Formats: sequence, C-alpha cells, structure tokens
Amino acid sequence: MNKIWALAIAIFACANAASAESIASVYSRHDYEKCRKTGDDDPIVERRCVGHDGIAVHWVNEPDSSSVSFGANGNLGGEYDPRFTFAVAGDVVEWRGPVRGGKVVPHAAIIRYQLCRAIGGPCVPDLVIYRLVGKRASCIAATVSAGRADANVRAREIADGFARNFDCEKDKRRAPE
Repeated sequence: MNKIWALAIAIFACANAASAESIASVYSRHDYEKCRKTGDDDPIVERRCVGHDGIAVHWVNEPDSSSVSFGANGNLGGEYDPRFTFAVAGDVVEWRGPVRGGKVVPHAAIIRYQLCRAIGGPCVPDLVIYRLVGKRASCIAATVSAGRADANVRAREIADGFARNFDCEKDKRRAPE
C-alpha cells in the first residue's frame, strides 16, 4: 500500500511541476530594411530576419501594407481577415514560452500592428498573437485591441493558454477582443 501512495504522490508532483512550468517573455527588435532580402517582385519586397532562438521572421512589405510570419516555412495560412488589408507590422516581437535550461522556448509570438481602414488611416493598434509551430511555421491565433487598458496582459494570457494548443490547420482564429 505504501508503494501505491508513493507512486501516486510522485505522479501528482510531476503533474504539478509540468503544469507550473514557468512561462516568460523575451524580446527582439528588427530593422526589417536591414534583413536579408528573399524576394523582390516590385512593388512587393520580402525579407528574412533571425529572431529569438534562430526562428526566422519573414517580413513582407507591399505598397499599402506589411505583414510578418515566422519559421522556415512561414505562414500556414488561415482565413483572410480584411482588417489586415492596410496593416503595418511593428518591429518588436515578444516571444512567449516556457523557460527550459535557462532559455525561453517560444510557442507564441506577439506583434503590435497598426490596422488601418484605408491608406493613411485612420488606424488602430492591435496586438496579434501568433502560434509558432516550432521553428517551422506560424499562424495568427488571435488579436487583442491595443486600446484596452489590459491589452499586453490579455495578449500574454491568450498566448500562454489558447494559442499554446492552437492547431493552425484545424482551429478557428479567436474573435478579436
């Protein structure tokens, strides 16, 4: 009987340690114009930067918009969101993930965008939460209005919960908050 209790306590302790895994942020800033050019189909320019933990940051700059995706294969697609027709991606990436061996191993990334109704505005800031599929690919899992008083906190909660288990090929993007 003591062996059964010892085994139950060991399983419970391991489960609690796994669920209590420390999640943290690390930041990178990118001057996209200085990153390696990977495509130039005038007027669209594509560049690739190196982000945290060697994860590729793909930046696509079109005349009226810019966007970002992550990983060797970039964006896994998803449904078209007309809010991104006139969008400008920010240059700071917040990488979210568990700390392992003293290093953040990201499962999500957060970028501030300016989403505009037309060329030149009016624009509103949104935090875009990406699900990272290892170093291979990404997709947008959710967005949070950056006008919210708790926008950064809410984006991190979504990154650490909803986005962490988001399946880019099966799940539906979360409605904007």
